Amino acid sequence: MTAEASTLLTCCDGLTTALATKDICWLNDHLAPTVERRTPQVPPQAKYDWIDAIQNEGLIYDHFTAPTLDQLVGTRGLVHLTARLTEHPHQATPVTLQLTFIREPDCWQLYRDWELSGKPIDWIG
Repeated sequence: MTAEASTLLTCCDGLTTALATKDICWLNDHLAPTVERRTPQVPPQAKYDWIDAIQNEGLIYDHFTAPTLDQLVGTRGLVHLTARLTEHPHQATPVTLQLTFIREPDCWQLYRDWELSGKPIDWIG
């Protein structure tokens, strides 16, 4: 594994920890200003709306799997993992997260979070 791949996976581990512990400061620093959270059911959610939902427990993330690095090309990395997500007022459900990271001069930042269904056809895009 290259140093860049290792750094990206370490950043992804930091992201999952921040999501699970509601570390709003870490999220603010490591989510790109134009980050989007996308789900199959609703319009994209912007950075501060997403952070607000996490902070106010409208979204609760836990039980993450180890991230899998699918692609690393230049300044872009693509990672998949699964998590359990509770979106108030619904029950917790497993989701597959497709995370797109962009390399900035001093760190990796999350650019897009797509919540995919379990069907591989949804992984295209």
